[in-house]
Amino acid sequence: MTTGRVRRLTPADADEILRIVTLEGLDATVLTRELTVDDDYLWMGLTSPAGGLSAVHRSMRWGSHLLLKGVFVDESARGSGAALELGFAIRDHARDSGYAGVAAWVEPHKPEAGLARMLRLRTSGPLLHRFEVAVQDGDRPAHVPVPGHPGRVLELPGRATQTPLVADAVADDDERGPTQGAARVHWVLDRHRLVLSGFPGESVADLGELVSAAAPLARAQGARFLEFPMPAADLSAALRLAAVKARRLSRTPVRLGILRFVPGAVTEGAGRR
Repeated sequence: MTTGRVRRLTPADADEILRIVTLEGLDATVLTRELTVDDDYLWMGLTSPAGGLSAVHRSMRWGSHLLLKGVFVDESARGSGAALELGFAIRDHARDSGYAGVAAWVEPHKPEAGLARMLRLRTSGPLLHRFEVAVQDGDRPAHVPVPGHPGRVLELPGRATQTPLVADAVADDDERGPTQGAARVHWVLDRHRLVLSGFPGESVADLGELVSAAAPLARAQGARFLEFPMPAADLSAALRLAAVKARRLSRTPVRLGILRFVPGAVTEGAGRR
């Protein structure tokens, strides 16, 4: 896709991307995989007048939504509106490509919240923290498969009748009911993490069961950590997570901001005033 100075990036752009992007766990191998897996990851860049990249945005499929994971702007282009230009282009690309919407973690009191508002992402629900826990190595396969997006669902058996601690944030209306007695959450492989779109257990006491259920999938994807959201106001959960050496990833409490596309909505110029 090309829109003016914005285009989808390819493996030929890897060196330029790594020049601009500093991201834990992102190396040439991971980047090449993400640039070559169709419809799973989307890297888009803004071309500078000199022909290089002045800004880069990374996103990935999460359920039926496109999760905006980070914008990186070269020092020479900071303050130029490059991040906003890329954001609009990715939002339009997602709509044109058939996604149900776009999503992003939003820190309500940080400057990034302004960009989310301009993209018309709506935040709701409780404030959350993102945590990660290590997944034991076990027997990892020699080949790491990356499945197509329809199968990116993790099921926790026997939990369908319970209220999840954090509901699946990107579930569509027809996915919110129980399936064969199991609670379900979507997942996405984010570098070395398997990222869940909710916490299907009833309390933090169910973490061990969740990790056990997710571990075979995490290993198959080459993930070393499992990421999940937790209510920021749950002090007892925070203490329990600290006891099992869970690492908090969010600097401050966050909410997931979502823009759900309306079929037939006008793309050009929407949200740009």
